[in-house]
Amino acid sequence: MQLVLRFQTRPSVRRLMLAGKAPGLQHPNSNSILRGLIITLAYDDVNRTVTKRLLEKIGCEVTAVSSGFECLSALSNVEMPYRVVILDLQMPEMDGFEVAMKIRKFYGYHWPLIIALTASTEDHVRERCLQIGVNGMIQKPVLLHVMDSELRRALQSASE
Repeated sequence: MQLVLRFQTRPSVRRLMLAGKAPGLQHPNSNSILRGLIITLAYDDVNRTVTKRLLEKIGCEVTAVSSGFECLSALSNVEMPYRVVILDLQMPEMDGFEVAMKIRKFYGYHWPLIIALTASTEDHVRERCLQIGVNGMIQKPVLLHVMDSELRRALQSASE
């Protein structure tokens, strides 16, 4: 007995999302609230380059750093008014939680917005983020449409 399966080939939804071509995904335009948004991306692994490119694809200006110390140093640069910090919660030496607490201690709770990157789906991680003043969370693996919508949500919440 022989079983033959036939599949129609087409691009995967994941590939479309990463390329920014998923159905319903808003592409940036000159009126986009994300165009020109200045972001510090603190991410410790090889996905930093991919995440940086995704942010640039939706119109953001991104400075990528590889550690919490570099993130705090970048924020002290008065020539670059970073509006958003995207933090990987699992960085070595100083994790994203500690970086977020230092940012809130030095800069307050209204600036910059902090978005956490995490692979965790556990409620205690989300609760801890809320307690220390993180404005949003993006689940890994990072997808373009998720990042776009979470940034828009955090920016809108901050403006209310």
